[in-house]
Amino acid sequence: MISTKMLLGILVFAGFIGLIILSGKMYAVAFRLSPAWSKAAMASGLLVLGGFILGMTMGRSAQSLHPTLYSAINIIAGFGFYLFLGGLALSVVMLGFSLAKTALPLFIPITFLSISLLLGITGLIQSRSFVTVEYSVTLANLPQEWNGVRAVLVSDTHFGLVNHAKFSDKVINNILTLNPDLVLHAGDFYDGPRVETAPITVSWKRLAEKIPVFYAPGNHETYGDYEMFVNSVRNAGVTVLDNRMVEHKGVQIAGLTYYGTNAESKTAANSALENLSLDKNKTAILINHPPTSLAEAENAGVNLMVSGHTHNGQFWPMTYVVRPIYGAYYYGLNLFNTMQVLTTSGVGTFGPPFRTFNSPELVVITFKTQ
Repeated sequence: MISTKMLLGILVFAGFIGLIILSGKMYAVAFRLSPAWSKAAMASGLLVLGGFILGMTMGRSAQSLHPTLYSAINIIAGFGFYLFLGGLALSVVMLGFSLAKTALPLFIPITFLSISLLLGITGLIQSRSFVTVEYSVTLANLPQEWNGVRAVLVSDTHFGLVNHAKFSDKVINNILTLNPDLVLHAGDFYDGPRVETAPITVSWKRLAEKIPVFYAPGNHETYGDYEMFVNSVRNAGVTVLDNRMVEHKGVQIAGLTYYGTNAESKTAANSALENLSLDKNKTAILINHPPTSLAEAENAGVNLMVSGHTHNGQFWPMTYVVRPIYGAYYYGLNLFNTMQVLTTSGVGTFGPPFRTFNSPELVVITFKTQ
């Protein structure tokens, strides 16, 4: 028996296929393609969608998918996404010209096609260009010796089939350049499932030998061998905070494992927060991969929660999809009653390796005493 959720998924998927066909048809009509080329345009759109779905499925379950093939599939899918949006926008313009009973100039579809390709190229380039974002945070009960302490928040590195050892070294080199006193990793360290962890362990050991690194897992670690992934991070000398807390120079630094959004997961997250047994007379920093369980974290005594997960939408215009899901906490530094919540867009990518109008970032937090 088909569930309501499955039926909705089928309807959405069918609607998406319909829109892809419509988008391809608009390009075909606008460029005055022959029937054969029109069919080829629509078939190409469906092929890109199929390839993307296949790549995502195999990238989460198969052990034989070659990283180059996976990257190529996702790059093509990313360009296909923007061509799809361009086709939809073009259909609106074409409707206007049709209602006005005016012929559509050829430069208009050429412009939409060019913009679509340019957006993809921009996203591909931006995904490799790190930026540094700085915040100053004042916390209650912060020990005097923490005044001026600098931490780097990094998240969503997604080491796996697209980004691996070379990318890891680049992340670490950029962190070391910032010369922080400690590093906080907010999850999705690995992408899963087929990841050679040894080079990443060696890479991060270089950082952990110089600077204390604290990490809480994200949802993507569960897409592969969770224990192997977490042990890899632990073997690098990183402090793994999977539902536990450590005290670092008078400040409690805690971390949660990833919990979903259903009622059972929320209950488990709340229980994990309670079991941390935070001392409310001491400053507490919580690493929680998604910016969720805010009220419960505040009640548990957290002063600052650092998160990732949202990617700030990763590439335009997906930011506008993420915002309504997480509200004000989808990105940046925001206040939840007395608790501060800092969500980073992360440095890595999921799916298409694009970061259009949304550069990968390292966040520098400078702590201030009251």
